[in-house]
Amino acid sequence: MWYAALAILLIGAVALLLLVKRQQRATYGMHAANRELYQSRLSELESERAEGTLSDADYEAALLELKKTFVADNADEERPITEQPAGMLVPVVALVGLSLVLYFWVGDSWRQQQQADTALAQLPALSERIMGDASAEATQEEVELFALGLRQRLQQDPDAGAWMLYGRVMMQMRQVEQGIDAFERSLALDPNRTSTLIAHAQALIMMGSDNELAQAARNIRRVLENQATNVEALGLLGIIAYERGDFEQAAQAWRLTLRLLDESDPRYASIQRSLESAEQRASGELMFITVTVDISDELRNEMPPHANIFVFVRDPDGQRAPAAVVRQGVSDLPVTLTLTEEDAMVDGHTLATIDSWLVSARLTVGDTIDVVPGVMEARPRLVNKESGQQIRLTISEMH
Repeated sequence: MWYAALAILLIGAVALLLLVKRQQRATYGMHAANRELYQSRLSELESERAEGTLSDADYEAALLELKKTFVADNADEERPITEQPAGMLVPVVALVGLSLVLYFWVGDSWRQQQQADTALAQLPALSERIMGDASAEATQEEVELFALGLRQRLQQDPDAGAWMLYGRVMMQMRQVEQGIDAFERSLALDPNRTSTLIAHAQALIMMGSDNELAQAARNIRRVLENQATNVEALGLLGIIAYERGDFEQAAQAWRLTLRLLDESDPRYASIQRSLESAEQRASGELMFITVTVDISDELRNEMPPHANIFVFVRDPDGQRAPAAVVRQGVSDLPVTLTLTEEDAMVDGHTLATIDSWLVSARLTVGDTIDVVPGVMEARPRLVNKESGQQIRLTISEMH
């Protein structure tokens, strides 16, 4: 890497020296020509005075004028010679600066390429350790190196299964967007691969926007069309319905899932708890409101790529503490969230205990609901206390 920077520096230095020499040769050449003209004119004046055609007074006047002309003609040519070191300083500094920039740029690229080559060379051993040796847990550095090596292999040989594996590694590293991109690349090569459709749906559900939930639902439908009793797909179908506020469909999906699972299955207890929550909300025993939050066209381009959406309900005539609040990380809007009595911040102050609901939504990169510069907010909406209603809010103001 430093060879390239050194070569550039040497070439530039040689070119700069040649330019200076060329300027100096041109300066000396002009100076010599002016001196020859001076000597020739001086000889003519002396000859004219000797022949008597030029008086002594005229000779002295002509000689003085000749000297002035010679000095004036040579002043500009002599100046570059005396100022040459200062004139060279700027291009030399620029040349050194450019070389340093190139050195670090080439060096960084070289280090990245060397790291990628190392990862690719170690990929077989890392694959065996991470995927084959269940007794030894891989370190974070090994997982990152494995991901880098796998990405290098995929650039050389794209493969649906390898892209799916890369997506799972990205999800493990909490790089959800890169994981989604990898799953989509896998599906482009093999659109009906069940494991990828399910993994893609799981990642989309984590993102949580309405558009992503809709895509996740399409994935699950494709799986269930061919495998109607796929437990993972049915479980995800329940989650999607629950997130959308369709608790009856969520309950139906989870009832079917439980019938297909053995009670000893570690997933059974978790799905059973989810089913109970969905049934309670569907029965009306638990008061809830479903809120869809979108953003105005004017603020959409200002939306941070990774933000938190807070949706909360307050008593317009009572204390400022929300009767219910939910928070979700988002990268896109619209998103639909459901608030229930269980989302209260203070015991005894819930959706069921207040007479009307003032519903608000706030978008922030922070982890709190506080209003700070940069926070975006929807205009609050006052609604009657009525369980199960669905409303829309639009983020339209920025603080």
